[in-house]
Order: sequence, then C-alpha cells, then structure tokens
Amino acid sequence: MNVKKELQNLLAKQQEEEYFHISMEEEFAFYRDIASGNPDILQGDIASQNWEHMGTLSANPLQNMKYHHVILIAMITRFCIEGGLEPEQSFTLSDLLIRKVDQCTTPEELAGIKVEAVTAFTNAMHELRQGKALSYHVQHGVDYIVRHMSHPLSSREVATALGLHPEYLSKLFKKETGYTLQQYILHKKCETSCYMLKNSNISCTDISSFLGFASCSHYIRCFHREYGVTPGQYRRNEDLTDYSRH
Repeated sequence: MNVKKELQNLLAKQQEEEYFHISMEEEFAFYRDIASGNPDILQGDIASQNWEHMGTLSANPLQNMKYHHVILIAMITRFCIEGGLEPEQSFTLSDLLIRKVDQCTTPEELAGIKVEAVTAFTNAMHELRQGKALSYHVQHGVDYIVRHMSHPLSSREVATALGLHPEYLSKLFKKETGYTLQQYILHKKCETSCYMLKNSNISCTDISSFLGFASCSHYIRCFHREYGVTPGQYRRNEDLTDYSRH
C-alpha cells in the first residue's frame, strides 16, 4: 500500500473516531509564551500534558512520548532563536535536553525533562529581554566567535568576516557588552571552558589547546583574570559555580 492510500485510510479512521490533532495555533501559542520570556508561565503545572491529541508516532507509549518531547524541544529552540537567543547556545541546550530524553525510562522522567526544558528556555529568554539587545553587527560578531570557538581568533579575523574595521567593531563591543572585541573573544573562550571543566576530565592543557589559546599558561592567566580563580581551583570547588568577572 502506498503512502497516499495509507494516509487516506488513516484520515477516514480518525474522522470516524472523531479524533483530531491539537490546533497549530494552540501549539504555537505555547512556544510563543516561552519565547516571550514571561516567567509567569513557570507558575503553572508544566509537567501536565494532554497527549491524547498530539498524534501517535509510535505504538510504544513511552517511545511515543519521547518523540513528542524531541519535537517540543526542537520547536521551542527555533522559536527562541527567532526571538533573539544565541543560536549556538540554543542548539547546544537543545542537544543536551534531547540526550536526556533519550535516556528516560519512565513517563515521570520525561515530565521532569519537559519542566527542565521549558524553565531553561524561558529563563534564558527572560534574561535576554531584561538585558540590552545587541546591535546587528555585535550579534553577528558574537555568532562568528561562538562558531569558531576552537580557532585562535583575533579581532581582525572577526571584523574581516563581518566586513568591518577592527577598531570600529571593537568600540561597538565595548559599548554594548562592556568588553573590547579581543576581551570578548577571551571571555567566551573562558566561559566555554567552564562547562568543560565541570563536565569532563579533560586536562587544562587540552582545553587550552582545543579553545585556541596561545598556551596553557595564557589560558590560566585569562581564566584567573575573568573569574578570580585558576581553572584547577574552579574544577575542584564544585560549590563555587557563580563567579563574577574580576
């Protein structure tokens, strides 16, 4: 039986059983609420979800829920990117959450992942809305830096990629982020290394090499200037995860 015939049979069966999918507007309204960054939506019962009209993607109930959670996370991710959230941050968070979905073995665990996903993206969008929006050039500069994080980036390379003068772009970065362009490059590299320090056993030497620092000692100096501790101290002090810029 070809797909067209199968589709016609399935539509006829759903019509007979008076089964209809949730409306696209209702579904998209939920994504838009998250992308708005309104923290009020976190006050409701996020975990509760009526799966009855979300479609059957698998005969296995748990697998069916997993598929829908993956779709949910993918859609939220794209709505938030459209709303201004940094693409690389969004997709990396999405990948992390989808991997968690894949490891779930119970509906209760999946419900917890849904709460985690909605909370993480809503809070990220709220912070974005509270902060000052970045200009077109600075946002594209940030995107370029994130996408080339493992390269030994220079201000000139970033500016050239954007077709701008390095000094002009650096002034824009300083005005909007508080960092010059070169300082921001090092800031993002150190920020990325925090995740690697907390979630892997990769040595500081390998981290510095992966992130394109001139040397391990250069990485340690930059990290200490940014957070007030060395990478080794940061890794050992698991409770001290909220370091401020120094």
